[in-house]
Amino acid sequence: MLDFPRPKNYPYKEVFSFDGEIALMKGSYKDSKHESIGMRWMVGESPMGYPSTYGNPMWMVVPENLASFILEGIFEDIENLRKNIRDFQEFMDALELVRERVKKI
Repeated sequence: MLDFPRPKNYPYKEVFSFDGEIALMKGSYKDSKHESIGMRWMVGESPMGYPSTYGNPMWMVVPENLASFILEGIFEDIENLRKNIRDFQEFMDALELVRERVKKI
């Protein structure tokens, strides 16, 4: 079983998508009142993946417009990509979150 990092500054319920390299989750970064999509590469030059800070694995906050493209792309090809979805409800909640936010932009 792969261990995903759980930094205190970006708590989340579950990694909802993982294709063997890229992991996605929905969480609240630092003191944000709103949840955002976090992403990280679990493979890379370092065994801890990317990004990392001071030797600790971290998550990158994905800008909402980019998160929308990523999640909508997964949703459009859900038949082929369903195997990468670890928590379907969490994925759908994340998709709804970015859809609502992108409408407001």
